[in-house]
Amino acid sequence: MRFVEAIHLILQQAPTVVGFVGAGNIFQTFAPPTAAFPFIVVGAQSDEPASPTLSSKDTLRRATVVVDCISTSLADSARIADNVRYDLDKSKGSIMPITNTAMVIQSVIITNDSMTFDLGSDGGENAGVFVCSVNIKIYYVATTPVPVTLTTGL
Repeated sequence: MRFVEAIHLILQQAPTVVGFVGAGNIFQTFAPPTAAFPFIVVGAQSDEPASPTLSSKDTLRRATVVVDCISTSLADSARIADNVRYDLDKSKGSIMPITNTAMVIQSVIITNDSMTFDLGSDGGENAGVFVCSVNIKIYYVATTPVPVTLTTGL
């Protein structure tokens, strides 16, 4: 999912986020068990056409992404989430994911956020972490689809 990679790359270039967690502590989809706190995990929730057409040639897409800001301290987790909102909201431009094809991002919009406490594997508060999640919508231009023609083949 190129849009997850794009948000990951944007966060690695975001000065206030990197200043707090470091570029090496921003992960896609999941963090390794050995990740040092605090860290960020960028994950996908949905990806859909922004204005679907019957011809399937629409390239403007809307993706929903969650950015989990994880720390052993509620204050740190909330501060990271604030920095994510500050650096990402209303971002736009072109970014080069590892696929070496520029991705045009028309807009990044913060939709909402939430806070949770994860008890951890032992079920006790001593091993738990605070997770502040920032939910965003990203509007981007996808490559032109090449639909497969369906046939019965019988």
